[in-house]
Amino acid sequence: MAIEYLACGNIMSDRIERQDGSFSEWNMGGPAFFALSGIRLWTKACKLVCRTGEDYASTYGRWMDANGVSRESVQVEAENVTRFTLKYNPDGSFSPTPHFSMEHLGYLKTHPEEIDQACAGQAVKGIYMAHNLDPVIWGKLGEVKEKYGFKIMWEIEYAGQIRKMLRLTRQQILDRARRVMEVADLWSINHNEAADLFQLPREDDEAIINELQKLPVEFTFYRVGSRGSYAVTPTNAYFCEAVDPFGPSVDPTGCGNCSTGAAMYAYVSGEHPAMAAVMANISSGFNAAQKGPYPLYTEEDMQLARRLAAERFEALGLTVPR
Repeated sequence: MAIEYLACGNIMSDRIERQDGSFSEWNMGGPAFFALSGIRLWTKACKLVCRTGEDYASTYGRWMDANGVSRESVQVEAENVTRFTLKYNPDGSFSPTPHFSMEHLGYLKTHPEEIDQACAGQAVKGIYMAHNLDPVIWGKLGEVKEKYGFKIMWEIEYAGQIRKMLRLTRQQILDRARRVMEVADLWSINHNEAADLFQLPREDDEAIINELQKLPVEFTFYRVGSRGSYAVTPTNAYFCEAVDPFGPSVDPTGCGNCSTGAAMYAYVSGEHPAMAAVMANISSGFNAAQKGPYPLYTEEDMQLARRLAAERFEALGLTVPR
């Protein structure tokens, strides 16, 4: 089977620090792995592109084998998978603390050359890339994109924290983001990040969407927490409610990454922007049903997801092509 969609970036195991100071068990996670899971609900023509630790094989590797996802673009470059402790704030945002070091995380970043290698001999249409604002990395990725002709979904990493770590103003962040968008076609941001970036109330969807529509991308996947998400284009915005196929959320960790991967798949495969948000919300619902990624995508799960997507899209009353 030719590979058409890539999930690129770090994988990282995480645990939750509870309010009483205790910790959950370690679970598989990380931006690229959750994005892979979100894509895999809809298609088998996907793979993971990452650098990671040797111990990935007993957990992540087994998940990939069970779900029919190739390991060929996973490069073992260290002893351990990156690990982070996450402490959630009342507004739904979280503070990450590295178990090893930020240098360990940086060493295991996915490089454009590795994406180039992963595309060779395949029919790649779209990639998910979780990365920061480094113009050199994006310049090199632009060359890979030009070579293969795929579209890029960019999920900005920890926007508010990057601003503080790099000591950049919000305007500098926006200027750098626009430069990235000369390469990326689509991007994803959540309401906490957008509120901080634009200095607007998190609840003011209309004002934030107005700012998002000024940016030079063809599609923005705007996530508004447990309410759902918006599909934002330069001229329209479509709100899609959250979908919980199996009942109330067990754990929201990774839902943003998971839904962003699914939104990339849906949009690049030709779905209406609103359908991309619907499908993304469904992937998020599968992800929230347990701690860590959904364990095993069966044919029945994929059929259920398609039925839910058709029902939710029909309820929006949108039948026009993109």
